[in-house]
Amino acid sequence: MTAGRRRRSVRAVLVILSIGAAVLAHFTIVDRLPSALGAGLSLVPVALLLSWALRRSPWRGWIFLGLVGAAAAVWACRDELSSGWAALERNFASLFFIEHVGVNLALAFVFGRTLAAGREPLCTRFARLLHGPLPPEVVAYTRGVTMAWTVFFIGLATASAALYLGGHREAWSMLATLLSPVLLGFMFVAEYAVRLRVLPHWERTGIFGAIRAASRHFAAARLETPR
Repeated sequence: MTAGRRRRSVRAVLVILSIGAAVLAHFTIVDRLPSALGAGLSLVPVALLLSWALRRSPWRGWIFLGLVGAAAAVWACRDELSSGWAALERNFASLFFIEHVGVNLALAFVFGRTLAAGREPLCTRFARLLHGPLPPEVVAYTRGVTMAWTVFFIGLATASAALYLGGHREAWSMLATLLSPVLLGFMFVAEYAVRLRVLPHWERTGIFGAIRAASRHFAAARLETPR
């Protein structure tokens, strides 16, 4: 198997696992599966975030030692912490809510802060990674796309908060676990359709090209040491 086919296979497996996890999370939130499963699934995003931070932080050695120490402390105090796990089982939906709103607000910040004066809009940076120097009309268009993504993530966070805090638990679960990835895909498709209309003569990278550029940028991102 070639390296390219291997990567595609890994991505396909990850997509299938993500869909399965989303479906399971939804059914635990609406009380159709055991709450212990929901509690475990709610910790997966936290573990992934810690893994990302560990790989990219200049302090990853210290972070790793801290995590080892924390794991040892949890094991030593497992009996005392059993009540904490029971509390997580009762409130894991709240953790899912914090994660969903937090991720969308964080992405809104990542895109939105690049719209400040003197900064390069994030989608302009993606386009430059793919095409090199950009003509003015593409720079203007990609700035608008950056703004659209910022509004999209703010909208998702707002809808999530309105549904959850309003007590519409099942509708919120549908949005947070199942509809959010669908809406994300729709945004990529809609942006591509608009790009074909607004920039008909510009090089057509395609949806997956845009996703690869975003992945390349975020994969190369590092947590900077505070100055």
